[in-house]
Amino acid sequence: VDNVYGFGKCGDGKTKPAYFNTYQRGPQESVWETIPQPSCDMFKFGNSTGGYLTLFMKEDSPAKQWKFTNAPDADARAIQAAYWALTWAKEQGKTSAISANITKAAKMGDFLRYAMYDKYFKKPGCTAPSCAAGTGKDSAAYLLNWYIAWGG
Repeated sequence: VDNVYGFGKCGDGKTKPAYFNTYQRGPQESVWETIPQPSCDMFKFGNSTGGYLTLFMKEDSPAKQWKFTNAPDADARAIQAAYWALTWAKEQGKTSAISANITKAAKMGDFLRYAMYDKYFKKPGCTAPSCAAGTGKDSAAYLLNWYIAWGG
């Protein structure tokens, strides 16, 4: 985004676009308690020994890390909007005007499929860590997950 919080890219404070997270909340999980924080937490902001991480974890010295989260329901709405844009562009003979965006929406849709699976690709009904991972589509619940997160 426009770097309004001053995080920059990976904490440099200036590079745009700057990625930040707004998904972690206080103990009551209220949307009004969401805390904007850098996606790449190098401890340059927040607590000097844990950045923003110590707000959400009971760990004294967490590792520096990057993390991303997306909202599959928002992705699905964007893809739906692209579908209707394509439908109306075809009617007007202007498909080429939006073809690059349609390609991006199609790629987003490919990744959106991950939101239909369990976090660890376990079969629906698995209640133990020892359950074997599914194969193919047998771990798909076909319900859209609330969010997907990854990091390192």
